[in-house]
Amino acid sequence: MTSKSTGLSVTDPLRARLFMLLALWVVAIIVMALLSPYFWRASTIPYLLQYVPILGLLGLGQTLVILAGGPGIDLSVGSILSLVGVAVGALFSIGVDIWIASAIGIVLGAALGCLNGFLVNVLRIPSLMATLATMFAFGGFALAVTAGRPIGGFPASFSWLGQGHTFGLPNAFVFVLLPVALILHVMLTRTTVGRHIVACGNDDRAAHLSGLNVIRLRIGLYTLSGVLAALGSIISMSWFLAARPDAGRGMELLAVTIAVLGGTHIFGGTGGVPGTIVAILIVTTLQIGLQLANISAAWQLGLIGMLLIVSVSRLSTLRFGQGAKS
Repeated sequence: MTSKSTGLSVTDPLRARLFMLLALWVVAIIVMALLSPYFWRASTIPYLLQYVPILGLLGLGQTLVILAGGPGIDLSVGSILSLVGVAVGALFSIGVDIWIASAIGIVLGAALGCLNGFLVNVLRIPSLMATLATMFAFGGFALAVTAGRPIGGFPASFSWLGQGHTFGLPNAFVFVLLPVALILHVMLTRTTVGRHIVACGNDDRAAHLSGLNVIRLRIGLYTLSGVLAALGSIISMSWFLAARPDAGRGMELLAVTIAVLGGTHIFGGTGGVPGTIVAILIVTTLQIGLQLANISAAWQLGLIGMLLIVSVSRLSTLRFGQGAKS
């Protein structure tokens, strides 16, 4: 039991996994370059990083929710992304400044995430069922109020975040994803809140008996996940200069895949930001490389699915060995 309290049993497997993921990313780059000569072009890196921030924010939110245990999961993040976009587009269409509308959208994302947290942690609805229900509700509402049509007409100045570049890198990557990832990494590794999140994921009953408000903490993480999904929605709108009611479709499962591939144990207590970031790069590299090689999207999903199976089985082995040693 000592190893858990010191954090050694958590840090060492995660470090080993991070090195494994980095090696896997290098292999993915080499294989994609062999499949398509276009992958080596200098323009590939900015193009690849253009896709990273939106999915990255969803993956980071998913990491936090799963890490705190429960077991928690948020299948509604893609639908939150879509609904926030529709709400921002509606506000803009009635004359609200686009940046003010975006700020309101972030508040809406927080409210939707908080609703998920309330359903799961107060009403005690299993997270899989609760967030599956809100996924359909949020996504269905976004489609219903727009009749499936995108809302456009955003000002060209709004494209700075989604289309602009600084030092050759996408602004959304430099000014949103990297700062958010750094803040969350410091929170998890250097603050009391981070220790409380890991403690809840390891043993929520023990955390409760030690005085932690487990319910409030988990609701807060669902709320934060909603905020990150809203940020992803703003980046998406800025990129396409339109709010699409189906913008987040399918992203919730990719977000779960990224979190688990990055080393977050599906039952909580083990995980971190660096692994999630590298997992995002691996998944995006595979997607872009296979697209450039003209390989069917079905093969893309199949390959990512196989990666996830190997990842989960490997992580379970590490966790089992860790528990046996403690």
